Amino acid sequence: AVAGTVFSAAIFNASVRDNLNVTAVGVATAAGRLIVTTAAKTVTERNPDTDTVGTSQATATTTYVNLATTGPTVTITTGTRALVILGCASSNSVVGNAGRMAIDLSGATTSAASDTNSIMVSSGNASDAYQLSWVTVYSPINAGSNVFQAKYRAVTAGSASFSNRVVSIMPF
Repeated sequence: AVAGTVFSAAIFNASVRDNLNVTAVGVATAAGRLIVTTAAKTVTERNPDTDTVGTSQATATTTYVNLATTGPTVTITTGTRALVILGCASSNSVVGNAGRMAIDLSGATTSAASDTNSIMVSSGNASDAYQLSWVTVYSPINAGSNVFQAKYRAVTAGSASFSNRVVSIMPF
């Protein structure tokens, strides 16, 4: 503003309103969303999501597979990173056996489920049950619509059971 000059609506809109519209408050369209940077001086809104499968199911397969009830699965728009939270209750049928739960990523990014990004339970006794959770950041991933789906495997002989399975994604 310059002393003695007219402060018009056009100047206000260009200088004040338009700048406020690119703040977190101006970008937000709904409650419960995250505002993240996508480039220098650029923000956008992201919507965290979660999916749960309560059914207890087992596998004796030693490669990553779907259980009889697939998932949980979250399809979500991400930037180049996402916070991933996995959780389940797990038990094994054989002493010393282990079971793993991992994320299979498809859509804008393709990354097969692997032991590198998994949670694992190994039992000291047959039928020991444990509640597990694991948190990591997937980075880099391709920005766009990504599908995060849980897959499962037994590590050694016997079967691994999984219930109360959850996948939660916070996209950045």
